[in-house]
Amino acid sequence: MAMAALVIQLCISMGVDSSLPHPDKIARLPGQPHVGFQQFSGYVTVDHHRALFYYFVEAETDPESKPLVLWLNGGPGCSSLGLGAFSENGPFRPKGRVLIRNEHSWNREANMLYLETPVGVGFSYATNSSTFVAVDDEATGSPSPFTSELLSFLLLSERHR
Repeated sequence: MAMAALVIQLCISMGVDSSLPHPDKIARLPGQPHVGFQQFSGYVTVDHHRALFYYFVEAETDPESKPLVLWLNGGPGCSSLGLGAFSENGPFRPKGRVLIRNEHSWNREANMLYLETPVGVGFSYATNSSTFVAVDDEATGSPSPFTSELLSFLLLSERHR
């Protein structure tokens, strides 16, 4: 439940206008072309032993009215950042030493939140391997407390818009 609250807080804080720069805001990725949308990346602390890495990309136009898509490639071994964001539906594709725009990027129509999950996938980490969650058919088929809390929050938010 704590992890769901942190991700929800993260999503809400991206839309808050402040005179201070957001500490997770990306000014520009190396080799990135100029764009008119904002990007953020950083860590969501699960507990004092684990943290999940995220990459958030605003919708190209009118991000306040666009939906939020939570992208989870899953794991182990399948990075939401490396595969989802930079090979499938993110705003950029690597080409040599530069990034080029992906003309089919989903952030043309939605705010995109790429989450490296479970802990141990991509840039997400644990300070102790005993805190890794086993991934098997049973675990994959059962919703986690995080997923349940996030879905409940999103459904509640939709009803109160």
